[in-house]
Amino acid sequence: MNGLFRALKSAPLVPLLFLLPLASHSSDGELDIAGDYPAVVGYYEYFIYLDPETEPEVAYAEESCSGALISEKVILTAAHCTSFNYTEDIGIDGYFDLVWVTIDPVATANDFRCFLVEENVPYIEFMTGEIACVPGMVSNPVPTFHPVAVAGVNNGVPIAHGLTHPDFLRTELRRDGRAQRVDKNLQNAPDVGVLILQEPVTGIVPLPIREVGELDGIPHLVGTPVISAGYGLNWAKISGQKPTTGLGPMSDLGGGSGLRRIARLGPVQAVHANSLLPRQNVNQGDDTVCFGDSGSPLFLEIGGQVEPVISGVLSGWTNWCQGSKDPYYRIDQQSAHDFIDCIVSNQDDVKQACLTCSAERNFGLCDGL
Repeated sequence: MNGLFRALKSAPLVPLLFLLPLASHSSDGELDIAGDYPAVVGYYEYFIYLDPETEPEVAYAEESCSGALISEKVILTAAHCTSFNYTEDIGIDGYFDLVWVTIDPVATANDFRCFLVEENVPYIEFMTGEIACVPGMVSNPVPTFHPVAVAGVNNGVPIAHGLTHPDFLRTELRRDGRAQRVDKNLQNAPDVGVLILQEPVTGIVPLPIREVGELDGIPHLVGTPVISAGYGLNWAKISGQKPTTGLGPMSDLGGGSGLRRIARLGPVQAVHANSLLPRQNVNQGDDTVCFGDSGSPLFLEIGGQVEPVISGVLSGWTNWCQGSKDPYYRIDQQSAHDFIDCIVSNQDDVKQACLTCSAERNFGLCDGL
């Protein structure tokens, strides 16, 4: 890499080669061991079902989505990540949810679980079996996890870790307590959300986003190579086979890999009002994206140089992982800028950000902050 994305302080070389899958089974790009994309983060979710008739169940304690630091305390990601629990999963009642992010190139699910034990978070006594911490398997160096501010409370319980674009969700809940997306086709939806950190990240330069309408002014945008970076699964994409079933962390694939990878997705093949579509064709040597990469930033490569400006945010489609054509939400839209500007201007007051900027305000989730 040309070093455009290096931090003010360099990331150490990670000697964990045993974590790397065999090249013949990889199409998700190379591990970012040089720290060329230090502002790209993975976010790690701790999700517990609270059934009043049974013991709490730790459903999820691993990498969930990806994102990028765009100010000292704000992480840009996808709306389908920030709203997943109360749209696709359980609704706005019956669970406990907290999130941390990391900027370290390697941060495995076990690293996160052992961190939770060390922090003595609620309900860790139920983190057993396959989701128990294995102290002898913690990465070296040990990754740092930065706490995300609680962004929504229901009945006194933290359930929202991020804030969602207000046009992504309908303003009323369904009878079963779930929220609904305005447009179920993520290629058309304003699929952008944010996380607000409890404390600012230092030593890392936040990434800028494209100005409104800027992508329309770039000559030959169709055909321009693009690169994405995220912490998603390394999963063999095999053309001609049926796509992987399931929805992200709720599938049998688990969460992401916990390894920050640089994915060269080939050229832009189509530009729509709301999205960009990279080629992602393994038969032509492209990398592709998978579970845990949602929310990853997209960068253009112009004149052989990767421009350190976010052009899009990884959304989603129906063909998960295998041969997918996942779109990237265009970040140069006015509605995206309005949402992000509102969040950044209120980043030191999460309740105000929730009440002023987000979809979560419609469900009363801001009131208890």
